[in-house]
Amino acid sequence: MTRPYIPFLAFLILLLLTIPFSFDFATSVVPGWHTAIFPPYFIWGLIVFIVLLLVTIGYWLLSKRTDKINWTLFAIHFLLTIPTVIFLKFPSILLDVQLTDQDKLIKAIEFLMKLIPVAWTLFIVGQILFLIYYVRTIKAEHTTT
Repeated sequence: MTRPYIPFLAFLILLLLTIPFSFDFATSVVPGWHTAIFPPYFIWGLIVFIVLLLVTIGYWLLSKRTDKINWTLFAIHFLLTIPTVIFLKFPSILLDVQLTDQDKLIKAIEFLMKLIPVAWTLFIVGQILFLIYYVRTIKAEHTTT
Protein backbone atom coordinates (compact mmCIF):
# COMPACT_ATOMS: atom_id res chain seq x y z
CA MET A 1 0.00 0.00 0.00
CA THR A 2 1.38 3.37 -0.93
CA ARG A 3 1.27 6.45 1.24
CA PRO A 4 -1.33 8.47 -0.74
CA TYR A 5 -3.99 5.96 0.30
CA ILE A 6 -3.56 6.67 4.02
CA PRO A 7 -5.81 9.81 3.99
CA PHE A 8 -8.44 7.90 2.04
CA LEU A 9 -8.40 5.02 4.52
CA ALA A 10 -8.45 7.37 7.53
CA PHE A 11 -11.54 9.17 6.29
CA LEU A 12 -13.13 5.90 5.21
CA ILE A 13 -12.85 4.75 8.84
CA LEU A 14 -14.45 8.01 10.01
CA LEU A 15 -17.18 7.53 7.42
CA LEU A 16 -17.87 4.02 8.67
CA LEU A 17 -18.03 5.31 12.23
CA THR A 18 -20.82 7.71 11.31
CA ILE A 19 -23.08 4.98 9.91
CA PRO A 20 -25.85 4.38 12.43
CA PHE A 21 -26.08 0.78 13.57
CA SER A 22 -29.66 1.11 14.72
CA PHE A 23 -32.25 2.42 12.34
CA ASP A 24 -34.69 3.56 15.01
CA PHE A 25 -35.20 6.85 13.18
CA ALA A 26 -37.71 5.22 10.82
CA THR A 27 -40.07 3.96 13.48
CA SER A 28 -42.97 5.87 14.88
CA VAL A 29 -43.15 6.60 18.58
CA VAL A 30 -46.93 6.89 18.50
CA PRO A 31 -48.72 3.66 17.52
CA GLY A 32 -50.90 3.99 14.45
CA TRP A 33 -48.99 6.84 12.91
CA HIS A 34 -47.24 6.14 9.66
CA THR A 35 -44.99 9.14 9.62
CA ALA A 36 -41.57 9.49 11.09
CA ILE A 37 -40.26 12.76 12.40
CA PHE A 38 -36.54 12.68 12.23
CA PRO A 39 -34.77 13.87 15.38
CA PRO A 40 -32.12 16.58 15.03
CA TYR A 41 -29.25 14.21 15.79
CA PHE A 42 -30.25 12.11 12.76
CA ILE A 43 -30.24 15.14 10.45
CA TRP A 44 -26.83 16.26 11.73
CA GLY A 45 -25.51 12.72 11.43
CA LEU A 46 -26.78 12.55 7.85
CA ILE A 47 -25.06 15.84 7.01
CA VAL A 48 -21.78 14.62 8.49
CA PHE A 49 -22.13 11.30 6.66
CA ILE A 50 -22.65 13.03 3.30
CA VAL A 51 -19.76 15.44 3.86
CA LEU A 52 -17.44 12.62 4.93
CA LEU A 53 -18.52 10.59 1.91
CA LEU A 54 -17.58 13.49 -0.39
CA VAL A 55 -14.27 14.01 1.44
CA THR A 56 -13.46 10.30 1.20
CA ILE A 57 -14.17 10.38 -2.53
CA GLY A 58 -12.01 13.52 -2.78
CA TYR A 59 -9.06 11.82 -1.09
CA TRP A 60 -9.57 8.79 -3.32
CA LEU A 61 -9.44 10.99 -6.42
CA LEU A 62 -6.36 12.77 -5.09
CA SER A 63 -4.62 9.45 -4.47
CA LYS A 64 -5.31 8.43 -8.06
CA ARG A 65 -4.12 11.73 -9.56
CA THR A 66 -1.08 12.61 -7.53
CA ASP A 67 1.48 10.92 -5.32
CA LYS A 68 2.08 14.06 -3.29
CA ILE A 69 -0.10 14.62 -0.25
CA ASN A 70 0.35 17.57 2.06
CA TRP A 71 0.60 15.63 5.31
CA THR A 72 0.36 18.73 7.49
CA LEU A 73 -2.95 19.79 5.96
CA PHE A 74 -4.21 16.22 6.12
CA ALA A 75 -3.35 15.98 9.82
CA ILE A 76 -5.05 19.31 10.55
CA HIS A 77 -8.12 18.28 8.54
CA PHE A 78 -8.32 14.93 10.31
CA LEU A 79 -7.91 16.48 13.77
CA LEU A 80 -10.57 19.11 13.06
CA THR A 81 -13.02 16.42 11.90
CA ILE A 82 -12.62 13.98 14.80
CA PRO A 83 -14.49 15.96 17.53
CA THR A 84 -17.74 16.06 15.57
CA VAL A 85 -17.56 12.35 14.79
CA ILE A 86 -16.93 11.62 18.47
CA PHE A 87 -19.90 13.75 19.55
CA LEU A 88 -22.13 12.04 17.00
CA LYS A 89 -21.04 8.54 17.95
CA PHE A 90 -20.80 9.09 21.72
CA PRO A 91 -23.03 12.06 22.63
CA SER A 92 -22.52 11.70 26.37
CA ILE A 93 -18.80 11.04 26.30
CA LEU A 94 -17.89 13.83 28.71
CA LEU A 95 -20.77 13.26 31.10
CA ASP A 96 -20.09 11.43 34.32
CA VAL A 97 -23.18 9.31 34.91
CA GLN A 98 -22.03 8.64 38.47
CA LEU A 99 -22.71 12.23 39.51
CA THR A 100 -25.25 12.30 42.31
CA ASP A 101 -25.16 16.06 42.78
CA GLN A 102 -27.74 17.57 40.45
CA ASP A 103 -25.93 20.93 40.22
CA LYS A 104 -22.72 19.26 39.05
CA LEU A 105 -24.65 17.23 36.50
CA ILE A 106 -26.37 20.35 35.15
CA LYS A 107 -23.02 22.15 34.90
CA ALA A 108 -21.53 19.17 33.09
CA ILE A 109 -24.43 19.16 30.62
CA GLU A 110 -24.07 22.93 30.10
CA PHE A 111 -20.35 22.46 29.46
CA LEU A 112 -21.09 19.74 26.93
CA MET A 113 -23.69 21.94 25.22
CA LYS A 114 -21.05 24.66 24.85
CA LEU A 115 -18.54 22.21 23.36
CA ILE A 116 -20.85 20.91 20.64
CA PRO A 117 -20.94 24.20 18.64
CA VAL A 118 -17.16 24.38 18.96
CA ALA A 119 -16.89 20.88 17.48
CA TRP A 120 -19.21 21.84 14.62
CA THR A 121 -17.17 24.97 13.94
CA LEU A 122 -13.99 22.91 13.84
CA PHE A 123 -15.69 20.45 11.48
CA ILE A 124 -16.73 23.22 9.08
CA VAL A 125 -13.28 24.82 9.17
CA GLY A 126 -11.69 21.45 8.43
CA GLN A 127 -13.94 20.84 5.45
CA ILE A 128 -13.28 24.32 4.05
CA LEU A 129 -9.56 23.71 4.49
CA PHE A 130 -9.86 20.43 2.57
CA LEU A 131 -11.89 22.07 -0.19
CA ILE A 132 -9.25 24.78 -0.65
CA TYR A 133 -6.49 22.16 -0.65
CA TYR A 134 -8.36 19.98 -3.16
CA VAL A 135 -9.02 22.86 -5.57
CA ARG A 136 -5.43 24.08 -5.37
CA THR A 137 -4.07 20.59 -5.96
CA ILE A 138 -6.30 20.04 -8.99
CA LYS A 139 -5.40 23.48 -10.41
CA ALA A 140 -1.68 22.89 -9.84
CA GLU A 141 -1.91 19.54 -11.60
CA HIS A 142 -3.79 21.11 -14.51
CA THR A 143 -1.14 23.78 -14.99
CA THR A 144 1.72 21.27 -14.97
CA THR A 145 0.17 18.97 -17.58
